[in-house]
Parts: sequence; C-alpha cells; structure tokens
Amino acid sequence: MTRQTQQTRIFFALVRKLEPDLRRAFEAAVADLRGGIDWPALLDALRNNRIEAAIDALNIEPAVFQRYAALQTSIFEAAGAATVASINLPGLVSAAVRFDMTNPGAERWIAENVGTQITRITADQVQLARQVILEGYQAGQGPQNIAVDLVGRVQNGVRQGGVIGLDAPRADRLLKVTEAIKSAEGVQSLVVKRADGTLAVKYKVNKTTEAAILKAYRQGIAVPAAAQRRLMAQYSNRLLKERAETVARFETAQSVMGARRQAWAQLLAKRNIPPEAVGKRWVHGGGVREPRPHHVAMSGTVVTGCDTPFTFSNGAVMQDAHDPAAPLSETVLCGCNTEYFILPGWKL
Repeated sequence: MTRQTQQTRIFFALVRKLEPDLRRAFEAAVADLRGGIDWPALLDALRNNRIEAAIDALNIEPAVFQRYAALQTSIFEAAGAATVASINLPGLVSAAVRFDMTNPGAERWIAENVGTQITRITADQVQLARQVILEGYQAGQGPQNIAVDLVGRVQNGVRQGGVIGLDAPRADRLLKVTEAIKSAEGVQSLVVKRADGTLAVKYKVNKTTEAAILKAYRQGIAVPAAAQRRLMAQYSNRLLKERAETVARFETAQSVMGARRQAWAQLLAKRNIPPEAVGKRWVHGGGVREPRPHHVAMSGTVVTGCDTPFTFSNGAVMQDAHDPAAPLSETVLCGCNTEYFILPGWKL
C-alpha cells in the first residue's frame, strides 16, 4: 500500500474513531444548556416584554461548551501525533519528530477554530432565541407558549423539546411543524403527494411524527392535542441528534485535516524543507448521498507547494479538504481528504 493511500486510511480511521466522542460532548453541552434555564425568570421577563432579560434567563454562555472545546483540542493533538508518526522520509528518525501543540501555528489554529467556533455557537443561540421571542410576540402568543417554543417542557425529569441547541434552519422546521399540527388546515399543508401517489411529510421528521401527521391528514383533522406535546419533543430530539452528528462530523474532519497541515508545516520548518517540495493530492472519499460534482472532478489532482490552494470549477479556493477558511457550503458533510507528500526529485 502506498504512503498516500495510507494517509487516506489514517484520516478516515481517525474521523470514525474520534467523531462519536465529540458528538456526545455536543449533546451533553446542550443538555447542560437546557438544564440551566431559569424558568421563573424567563416567564417573568416574557410577561413584561423584556426580551434581553428573557435571553439572560436562558443562561447561554461559552462555558457550557468547555468540555466540547477541550475534546476538539485533544482531537487536533491526537491527529497531529498520528500524522507525524506516519510520515516516512529518508533519514528521518521518527522519535526525533514530535507534534508540538505549543507551536505558534498550532496555537493559532486552536484559537481561530476551536475558540471561534464556540463563540459562534453561543452567539447563534442568542440570536435564535431573540428571533423566536420576537416572532412569538408578533404572532400574539402568550409568555407560556413562547417559553415552550424556546425551551420545551420537562418530561420524565428532563427538559425536552424547544429550539435551544438547534441551528436556525432546524429550529424553523420544528416551529413550522409545531404550529401546523394544531389545525386540520395546517396538517393538510404539511403533506405532499409523491409521483407514485404515496403521501409524505414535506419536512424530514421522525417516523412517529410522520405517522401521526399522515393519519390526521387522512382523517381531515388536526393532530390530537394529547399527542402534540409528545410528538414535538420527539421531533426536537431527532433534530438535535441530527445536528449533533453533523457538527461532530464537520468539526472532527476539520480538526484532523488541520492537524495534518500543521504537522507538515512543523516538519518542513524543522528540516528546512522548502514549501515547494511538497505536493498535495485531493482525494474524493465518497460515502455521501449527493457529492459535490466539483469535488469529485478534483479527485486525484495534485498541486505543487504546501501553500498552493486547490481552485475549483465553481470558483471555490481551498488549501485542503475541510479548510476552515472555505465557505461552509464546501465543507459541511464533505467526505474528501487531502494527502501531503514530498514531490519526486527533491533531495532531503
């Protein structure tokens, strides 16, 4: 097996191994966030139209994600060490090469990507909460309904449901379905007929919620009130699980690839190897339902120079797969990899 193929194998093995722990850490952070809500203060603020006080009662703060951030940092460190251990260059004594987490480049990557990501997640949660509150007021909802839309209800001793922990698109889906199932007309608006004549819910929901909506649709009624609370808690949990999986996969792949790039940068500096001695190969990994055509077309392409980017047919420019500087449209759910190697002809 070639060294380049081994790199790809190592990349996907690390992502598979490390992603589940990061997913669980994200879910635990959201559970902590939901458990730390000051319900009386939230209701009081909503009754008195004090939006910022209501947001304060949600206790959304970066500290909730400290364990998540620490784990992402450990993934970066583990991937860097694995990368260094896999590099095989003439005259290189593996024991003399270590991945240095105190290196300015490594410290900068952690600060710019781990720290910034946590700040962005918390800021997005605050913005989402503010939007839900404003839209609730505009729709004439009472404080109790707005609070439930935000944070759900306590069921079996655990707060479930609500938009806290979700991103804006998933929160929008949850709120639209929550409102629609309350009336026969709303239920009718949720159902579409496929080309083969079968019925389906136009939003991706869990099977139990889909079955209840289709049953109500056929009967021409709203989803029974007794079932609405349970179904929306289940749907919220499904959306949160989906988001946790997406975030963990994205962040793990980004950390592993970022560590690979940083490991090679450290090695080049230590061995006084010029950046132009390095080649980078784009490898389309497959495994996604709808791969990006321009990523597929780039597979196998080699660029010369450690700092030379890949330029795609759609205009995107990326240093490597999962480049944090690239648009999210190029990196979320991407299954690609980038291999680094010394180009033939260079004497080290």
